[in-house]
Amino acid sequence: MQFPSFLTEEGSDFYKNQMGNLISPQVADFAVEKVSKFFNRNIQHILDVACGPGTVSLTLAEKYPNLHVTGIDSSPVMIQKCEDSANLKELNNTRFLVMDANEIVLPDTSYDFLICNLAFPFFSDPKGAVQGMNRVLKPGGKAVMSVPSRDTWKEFFEVAEEVIGESVQFIKPFLIKFDKSEALAGTLEEVGFSNIKISHHRIPFTFPNGQGVLNFFQQLFSVLSYAPEEIKSGLAQSIDRKFPTGFTMNYEAVIVEGQREE
Repeated sequence: MQFPSFLTEEGSDFYKNQMGNLISPQVADFAVEKVSKFFNRNIQHILDVACGPGTVSLTLAEKYPNLHVTGIDSSPVMIQKCEDSANLKELNNTRFLVMDANEIVLPDTSYDFLICNLAFPFFSDPKGAVQGMNRVLKPGGKAVMSVPSRDTWKEFFEVAEEVIGESVQFIKPFLIKFDKSEALAGTLEEVGFSNIKISHHRIPFTFPNGQGVLNFFQQLFSVLSYAPEEIKSGLAQSIDRKFPTGFTMNYEAVIVEGQREE
């Protein structure tokens, strides 16, 4: 499995049509819900870090027309998609900037709120990125970030381990992203965030048969690309035997909230 470069047109389209369509919007709903509960306060400026195609930015800008939303992403292609969507929706409360999350070049203490949806595990310098986020927040400003839990797709991997034993490692090369995800709360604390809160949210995915599960994983960043054909065939058959009426597995999102010190 290889993650495509989202800096390219091909990579950004892949993200938008796969991860950005299958999972990211559903996780964004949980994150936006967390953000929305604070909007009875005096919040004017919000920053969406690694905004991708604008899943969060555009939702917030539409929902709260008096809010000023800034989205940053290292991919010019993604930023162009954001701008095109904002123009199509006739939004005048957004701005989108090409900017690496590892080096946030924005004024200190300029944002009331910050959100980052499913991007943290992809940062090459996670601590540096979070330090930059802390710096641009106003004292007392809030951050809401989402990452996948290690229990994501747990039901599938339990079946896979029963069927192929240690060979399950063929289809787990992306676990390093889960390792990075688990570091999020600690990284927030390390750079000075306080009042850390963590919540878990399950998103069920149901498939009629084993081949449907394999097709889904192949869509999603080609997760099964390292598995030999006999392993994939055995997995599909095992799921069909164990779950003849359909198979449900869960994507588990972790929402981590933090606050910059007053």
